[in-house]
Amino acid sequence: MKLSKTFLCIILLMLFSCATAYDIIYDYNMNADFDSYTTFTICNDDLFPEKVTHPKIDNEKSRQYIANEVTKQMQIRNHKTNALNPELQAGFKIVVNRETLSFVDCSYSEEFQYWEECKITEETYNQESLILYVADYKTNTIIWQASTKCNLNKSKKNLEKHIQELVTKLYSTYPKRTKEIQL
Repeated sequence: MKLSKTFLCIILLMLFSCATAYDIIYDYNMNADFDSYTTFTICNDDLFPEKVTHPKIDNEKSRQYIANEVTKQMQIRNHKTNALNPELQAGFKIVVNRETLSFVDCSYSEEFQYWEECKITEETYNQESLILYVADYKTNTIIWQASTKCNLNKSKKNLEKHIQELVTKLYSTYPKRTKEIQL
């Protein structure tokens, strides 16, 4: 009996030590009907590195992995890729160090180049973070965003898996049902 309690404690400790903890901050428009959207596109500007002084963190490879996983997560939620007539635009930001980002809507700004200065929210990130967002393409408003601390300075071998875990965890807060899996 004593041996089985000890064995159980060891197994529990191993499970908890292997678990990856992500602190996720997210918000979404509670008035948006996420199930009514069917098409999306990835923000092409997000595919190009911005933090050129941190090439081990912000590079084309990591951005492509993020874009691939965002596309996968959107498709799991029954959104189809449509670059010509999208209803949604999915994108992401990588924060390397202390940085304040303004999330805006409308027509133009530096942050999301086609939107006007109509600030929705402003967030300050104090360490490396990954921020995902989805915007309604017609109204130019962010309808969902989520962020978490991350470490993208990983070997190529571990980077893709790490990004898959991060994006999957962030999309767990996306307010749309996933496809039913047929067995």
